[in-house]
Amino acid sequence: MDVVDIDHVALRITDLDRSLAFYRDLLGMAVRDRDRYDAGEVPYVAVVAGGRHLHLVPTDGPIDVGGEHVCLLVRSSGTGTRAELDALVADLREAGVEIEAGEPHERYGAYGRDWAAYVRDPDGRRVELKLH
Repeated sequence: MDVVDIDHVALRITDLDRSLAFYRDLLGMAVRDRDRYDAGEVPYVAVVAGGRHLHLVPTDGPIDVGGEHVCLLVRSSGTGTRAELDALVADLREAGVEIEAGEPHERYGAYGRDWAAYVRDPDGRRVELKLH
């Protein structure tokens, strides 16, 4: 038996509407399972990137995002350039999203070295937006 891919990652969140405003509205991720969540069938609302799901799991308890981060690959219908990433970062900053100092920066990842930017989701979790 081999691990061949990732199906989903569950992220505990404190406010579903704020998280959807970030992942769906600002990053453009599709939403799945909202109707099942509202019906009490599942404890999460999923946002989708390339067929992989992030399960947003609302919790009333405290959460500690510590040093964890999620890396999301981004690309456009254009060439996927540093200028496009700069524009995305500027749009997110204008929307009130916290951008870490010095971003974007070149980083290594599963698909090699390319431009990436660390931003913070509504719960303060590091989200790496990486060109691919």
